[in-house]
Amino acid sequence: MKRSFILFGIFMLLLIISCNTNKEEEPGSHEGSLDQITNETLKELQLKRIGENTVFHVYDLFEVVEGEFNFDELHRSLTMKLNDQTYKLVDGIPVVEQNGIYLPTDEIFIVMDNEKVYLPKAFLDIVLGLEVDVNDNKVVFQWTGETLPTSSIQTTSLVDEEWDVDKMVDYLSFLKKPIQKAEVSTIPNHLPGAKRAYRNGHHEGIDWYGYATGQHISFDTAVLAMAEGVVVRVDHDYEEYTTAQVRNKDLSLTAELGETPQYIFDRLRGRQVWIQYEKGVMNRFAHLDAIPETLHVGDVVNSETIIGYVGNSGTSGAVNGDGSELHLHQDLLIYGELFWKPFTLDEVKEILIRVFND
Repeated sequence: MKRSFILFGIFMLLLIISCNTNKEEEPGSHEGSLDQITNETLKELQLKRIGENTVFHVYDLFEVVEGEFNFDELHRSLTMKLNDQTYKLVDGIPVVEQNGIYLPTDEIFIVMDNEKVYLPKAFLDIVLGLEVDVNDNKVVFQWTGETLPTSSIQTTSLVDEEWDVDKMVDYLSFLKKPIQKAEVSTIPNHLPGAKRAYRNGHHEGIDWYGYATGQHISFDTAVLAMAEGVVVRVDHDYEEYTTAQVRNKDLSLTAELGETPQYIFDRLRGRQVWIQYEKGVMNRFAHLDAIPETLHVGDVVNSETIIGYVGNSGTSGAVNGDGSELHLHQDLLIYGELFWKPFTLDEVKEILIRVFND
């Protein structure tokens, strides 16, 4: 475990360095130098200004490089495959997932315009690690199919592994409780897989309510980072549903569709902080009330770091302003997949008790 933890630290340090090496500039500026590159490997994309963002059309990218992409209009999710790497984004979520690892940058997000899908130019240099030149509203880069270390992430799907309770408990054993002295709830409705009729879906994570954890929980209750990791999302600029009617409109759409689109699901989680840990483990902390102003994407945190405070953001209680639905929700993923998928409800309960209560 110690050797794995050290390797994880080195890996995440490389990610942070790479993701902060290049910053986006205005069209017409000049970055890098590709003068010595042969024309056969030079690729060119037209840039467009949409609001404050300098972007390129995703379709154009795959016209000049080998790969494939798919935009799911229901979930507003984008999946791209380039050079044996898979990249995923969801509209409204400023996080890019690469082979199940969430990258420490908030500069990559989907931009929609006239039903067309765009990405910031920063995707090319920050995520793909390409050297780019920007001139006359065009970006030029060398494409050989090879990219920098941030694109060399190799992972194994959760479903490709043989799991049992003991193995999962050992895998997650480095995590500490997110709320001091609280005991994980064993109420079925608080556990992963429970039905959520109000949005035509299922509960994906763990709920920590005061009445079920043996610990008083209020808006002043601190949420801890649980282990050493890297912050990959911080919702400092979160905006609550303005009215119950607006929230109910989203819920009505889920009823019509028979499922919860990912972009709506994310809004219902409220204010969030996401942390990427070792071994592909990532945690979404949801329904937060507040987040320390000093917490930023790319920060390295540990089990004693306060990443926010328990709240009810995204819930009916927040919209109605009555203080109800106060709790912490957390989703645990392994390489982009919910950890509990291979298990029965009883097995999930045992795993959580042994990880957080023992």
